[in-house]
This record gives sequence, C-alpha cells and structure tokens, in this order.
Amino acid sequence: MSRRGSVATPQPFRTLARMLRRLPPSGLLLGTALLLALGTATRAEVPAVARPRAPSAAAPNGGGTAFFLARPDGQGAVAVTTAHAFDLGALGQTGEVVFELGHTGTRVSVSSRLHAAPGRPFSEPDAQLADDFLIFGLELPPQGVSLLQPDPGDPTGLVGERVRILGVPPSPPHDQDDLYGTVREANDGRIEVELDVPADLRGWGGAPVLRTPGGALVGMLQAMWPEDDHLRLGVAPIGKLAAALAAPLDGGLGRPLASFAPATEDGAEEEKPALADQLAVAPAARELPGEGALLGRAGVLSTQIHLQIEQPLDGAVVGDSQGAFVAGRALALLGEFRRFDVVLVLDTSGSTMAASGADINGNGVVGRNRFRLFPSDDPGDSVLAAEIAAARQILEGLDARNTRVGVVTFAGRSEDFRNPSGGTVIRIGGSAGPPAITEEGLTSDFERVERALRHVLERGPADNTNMGAGLRQAIRELKGYRGGLSTPDPESEKVVLFFTDGAPTAPYDPADLRSNTLSVLRAADAASRAGVRVHSFAIGPDALKRPVAAVEMAYRTGGYFTPVRQPGDLSEVIDNVSFANIESIDVVNLTTGEAASELRIQADGSYGALVPVRTGLNRVRVRVRASDGSEASAEVSVGYAEGVKPTRLPRELVALRNRLLEERLITLKRGNVDTERQVTERTRKELLLDIQRERSAAQEAAAKQRKELELEAEPIEAP
Repeated sequence: MSRRGSVATPQPFRTLARMLRRLPPSGLLLGTALLLALGTATRAEVPAVARPRAPSAAAPNGGGTAFFLARPDGQGAVAVTTAHAFDLGALGQTGEVVFELGHTGTRVSVSSRLHAAPGRPFSEPDAQLADDFLIFGLELPPQGVSLLQPDPGDPTGLVGERVRILGVPPSPPHDQDDLYGTVREANDGRIEVELDVPADLRGWGGAPVLRTPGGALVGMLQAMWPEDDHLRLGVAPIGKLAAALAAPLDGGLGRPLASFAPATEDGAEEEKPALADQLAVAPAARELPGEGALLGRAGVLSTQIHLQIEQPLDGAVVGDSQGAFVAGRALALLGEFRRFDVVLVLDTSGSTMAASGADINGNGVVGRNRFRLFPSDDPGDSVLAAEIAAARQILEGLDARNTRVGVVTFAGRSEDFRNPSGGTVIRIGGSAGPPAITEEGLTSDFERVERALRHVLERGPADNTNMGAGLRQAIRELKGYRGGLSTPDPESEKVVLFFTDGAPTAPYDPADLRSNTLSVLRAADAASRAGVRVHSFAIGPDALKRPVAAVEMAYRTGGYFTPVRQPGDLSEVIDNVSFANIESIDVVNLTTGEAASELRIQADGSYGALVPVRTGLNRVRVRVRASDGSEASAEVSVGYAEGVKPTRLPRELVALRNRLLEERLITLKRGNVDTERQVTERTRKELLLDIQRERSAAQEAAAKQRKELELEAEPIEAP
C-alpha cells in the first residue's frame, strides 16, 4: 500500500516494489516497466464495489460502500451495505437507492425495495457488528461489477489468515482499490483485522473483506481504531447476513422502501432524526398534576426522550490522557420542541436586603442581619445577591446555540396600591413606577444577560412584592405580547424560573394576602393557557410560611416547586434544576466498565463528561432517565491513541470541557477520587431528600393557607 494517503497496493504489487528497491540501476528500467504493467492490470480488474446514493436529501447517504451477491434462488442479485449508512425511515420517504461506480459515476443498478429484513446499526444498544447490514433487491441486473461468493463458515477459523479489503479510494482515479491485513481475533459477533499499513478509510464502511488467496467473502468493514503502529479494523462476519439473504421478505419479492417510512396517526409522513445524530427516542406517558396542566387540561400527555451525542463523532480518535470528552443533549419534553426560551424572574423587593447566611461575594465574611432598615452588614451576601448568583450559575450551564435567556425583576415599584373592595386608594410613598421590569429581553448573547444581572445587583432591593406582575411580564416576553421587548419563537419550549423570598404584598393592600394571592393565581392560569411552564423557588423561612402562591404557580403550569429554607443554599439547589425534565444521566465506557470521572448536567439538558478510555476502540454509552421514570440510551465508538491532536470544539463546548477539567483537578488535589465522588453523591442525595421534606411541608402549609384564604371558593381563571 502506498503511504501517499489512500492509494491501496495489492500484495503482489507491493512485493514487486520491495524487489525493485534491491535492483541495481541496470535492472531498474525493466523492473519499473513490470511494475507499471502490473499496476495497469490491477486497475483493469472488474470492480466489485460501488457507492450507494439516495437521490433525495431526505435520506442522507452515509458515504459508504456497497457490494453485490447472487441471490440463493438464482433469481438475480442483491446489493449489500451497512445499516448505519442510511436512516431507514427517511430512506422510505425517498423510495429509491442508486448504486454507482466510485470514480466514473457509472450507474450499476437501482433499488426500490429491501430484499430481506433490515439489520441494526452496531451503535444501537445490544447490537453487534454482525447485525449491521441492509440487503437491497435490485430492479436491474448489476452492470460493470463482479458478484462476490460468500463463505459464511465459522469465523474463528480465520485467526491468523490474510484478508483483502475492497473499497473506493477517496481521491485517486480508480473505481476500486484494495488493502491487506491479518485477522487477529474473531467470533460470531466480530472479526478484528490488523491492517498492514495505515490508510485513508473514508467511505470504506461496508467494504467487503475477502479471504486470500481464494477471494471468498468472509466479512464487511464497519469500524476502525489505531493500535500501536497499525490500524485495527472492526469487521462484521457474514453469518447473519447470509441467513437473512436466504430468508427474503414477502416470498422473495422484497418489501418496498416506502413501507419503511414512518407515519403519523393520521397517515401523514413524519420526519425522523438521522442515525448520525445518535438520537434515541423513547415514548412514555407522564401524568401532569391537577387541572390547568401545560398544553391544556389533558390528564395524560405524551412525552419523548431525545438523547443526542454531539461529541465525539462515532469512530473518532482522541488522545487526551484525561479521557474522552463526551457531550450532547438530553430532553424529555411534551411535543417536539428543540429550543428553550427561559426568563429568569427575580424578586427585588425590600426584604431581599436580608442576609442570606452565606458568603455569596466570596470576600471571606458572611454577612449578618443588623436591624430592620439595614438588614445586612455585607450587602454582597444578601438574598438578592444569592438570587443573582444562582441566575449566573444557571446561565453558565446553558447552551446559547439552542437557548435564549431574558431577565425580569419585580418588586412593587412605589406605585399606588388598589383596594379591591373600592374606596380608599392606599398610597405607598415615592414616585409611581412599574411593578415589573424587563431588564433584558430574550437573547442568546449571554454577555447581555450578565450585564443585566450586574445592573440589578448594583441597583439593589426596594418596595413590596408584586409576584403576579413579575409572572405576567415574563409571559409577555415569552409570547411576544405588546409591551415586551422580545421576538417570540413559536417553536420553543417556554420556561420561567421564578425566585421569591416572600408572599405577595401587591398590587392590593399589603395586608390583603387573599387578593394579592388571587392575582398570582390568575397570572399562573394565564401562563398555563400560553404554554408557559413555571418552576418556582421559595427562598427563606418567610416564603415557606406562606408558600401558596409559589406552590400554585408551579402546580398550575406543570412546573416544579422548590423550597430553599436557607437562602445561602440556593447555589447548591440550583445545580439540581432541570427544565429539560431529566432526572439523571450516566456515562460509562462499556469496554472498560469505568464510569465518567466527571459529569455535568445542565438545566437545559446539555451535558458533558470526561470518560476514561484505553488504547484502541472504546464503546461509550450515555443513558438518561427522565423525571417520569422513562429511559433511553445511545452509544458511540471512540478510539484512543496517545498524542492525537484534539478536535476543534464549538465555543459553548469548550467552556463546558474547561469546567470539567477544573473539577477534575480539584478532585485530584483533594486526594482519593473514589471517596470524593462518593461523598459528593451522598451530599447530593441528602440535599434532594431535604428538598423533598421541605416540599412536603410547604405543600401542607399551602393547603392550609388555601383554606384560610378561601381560595377554592372563588373562580381564579378570570383573564
């Protein structure tokens, strides 16, 4: 094989080349002539491979290789390629595959049906290399190619034997080239071949592997990984393929590709995500709490888990000693949303001047409450500062490529408070101002959001707590209603993260808790009708004494209510927030059995992990569990070779990887990694248990408060 890249040299050709190097100058001319003659004869060989191509972009071609076999019944021939070369559902929409010679583009044949039941991509859970195949019935006898003869015998007998691999080179002007190697391991599920010399194998997936001498077909090329100075190839034995070939669909007629196109309940065609995205979809049922649930008043709504592995690409080779960086996204959503619009709603009422009980600003001093007018001796440690810190923490964990963020603040803004029974208007001093402000409209420029948060902190707390106004302003931004600053996105999942440290004291008389609470509940009902989900955080003991407004706004919109008894714990609690409805993700190297050394799950479902890998091929599995208990998983194959240059990552993933590396360094500095991981996991579980206990207590308090305020006795869905 030539080392110039992708030109593959047959064994006799390479042997002669070695002989030429030993010839004296007088024999070089004759030897060169023999070399060129042999090369011409090799290139003149009738090819046995072609490129499969789907005429429509709806069925992306995997860029692989196909070969041809005679049907066992003597009724023509079939074409074979890998199952991972096409998305079968999208291929059904196209309805046709064309087979062309790799260089000249000459049409070999065409297919509109599968001859036998399709195999499965080896990246699917519990699949093997031997499962990865598609067998196409041909409309016309293949022209300009030779048919191969399968040998489906016991693959274990191949160990130590030489094999020849046929493929289409990426650049030289040939329809076929070949490579040679030696079988090192073999069983019914896979054959491992050590290639003689490195080669450019782009587009060789599905290439036939032939016994040499003899030329019998023994396998199909599926994967590769570096090992020492060689390439090790993953080859599928053809036993399962031969069995499928002998059991054709529909009595030998084959089944039309169109019959594999997915359809919706009304028969309309439905686009399915490409296999190359490593997208796993697991349907489930999720019962939403109470009436007024998100997307209407249905009792049970369908949800799907969408799991994507973005990095590394399947078959990629990494060289980082810290492990393979695995990143992607996991969503468990109602409907087909892929983007998020998130509004952070912050309570800036006067009570948020109180000390949080933690060193939020990191100056080494924990602020303490002094007296009512000046609650904290360190304003940087206030409840408002804790809210801002939590908002920043969320922001750092979001992916700007698929999430927009806005900021709304609410207080009471020194306005006139209305008496719901009429009569006296209660004036609270100062000039009138809006009870809720959009500090920053929805944007994917997170620097703008950070500036808005900094401005809120610098301005500081003031006035009362108009929770209803804050929620309505968030709805206005998410839906693009008049008075908002944001451009609406009808295709986004709309989320509010609502922070408050108290009970509503506006827009009515601060002492009229019932009327002020009803104002919040009406806003929550409006959010439900608009398809906005609210996740609320009740911060501090005062908020948990009278939690009905915070509990109800989450309950009525299908969101989550989270109690935070100690305001200083907000930053720890926020790490467990997921508006992607994901409960847990685990990332494991199935080849070694090792779990990820570091793992981060972001609020929008994006995740990142550092996974230990060994030299050679590693199968990495990502498994996700949704909040409703449903699960899905996806796998990717990763090669490891020391010194391989890192792949360029998107900016958002660079930041995530750097955070993982920082956490890894901190863990290593602390000593025992396993012990540290166990302590972290135990602490996280204890925190979740505390939250659950506080949530139960808050729900009991909310139920009691409902009765005291007679909230059930009055309609709450007025616009």
